[in-house]
Amino acid sequence: MVAELLNDQKNLFTLIGHSMGGYITLAFAEKYPGLLQAFSLFHSSAYADDDAKKESRKKGIEFIKNNGAISFLKNTSPNLFSDITKQVKPELVEQLIDLSRYFADEALIQYYETMMQRPDRTPVLQSFNRPVLFMIGKGDNAVPLQASLEQVHLQSVDQVKILQNSGHMGLWKEKEEATLFLMNFLLQL
Repeated sequence: MVAELLNDQKNLFTLIGHSMGGYITLAFAEKYPGLLQAFSLFHSSAYADDDAKKESRKKGIEFIKNNGAISFLKNTSPNLFSDITKQVKPELVEQLIDLSRYFADEALIQYYETMMQRPDRTPVLQSFNRPVLFMIGKGDNAVPLQASLEQVHLQSVDQVKILQNSGHMGLWKEKEEATLFLMNFLLQL
């Protein structure tokens, strides 16, 4: 449906995907590269889950089944923030937990199952011949810095921004810097 909508506009578009949104962006770029003038992976990865990550997600699913989504999110949401953020701005963690309180158990389980099934999409990064921006959190536990840096060396990645004080939620922790960098990227297109 998105491709049909974009195709009717006769313009090229830029997608910016945060976390799972980045996985969706890569899938879209793989299927409809001609509709994109650029894309950005914001705290996201082209890699598929490795065995250790899949095992961790399976344990998360079992925890959700036994304790519910909100208990799971109360335990895991702090890990989306850097240690500095957790110390200096703990209200950001509480805000995310509060926003997540209506997350249904089954929806969160499907979210995790979907992430475990996604394929490696590094070939998309290698073959996409237009601008790609990586936004990386130096303290990101969900998409570790080293994994992101490995991907930025693929041929089509044009710009990289490392948010020095962020974990996985750079748009919350370093909102102004992240927004400014995204805007500059878009203005250069």
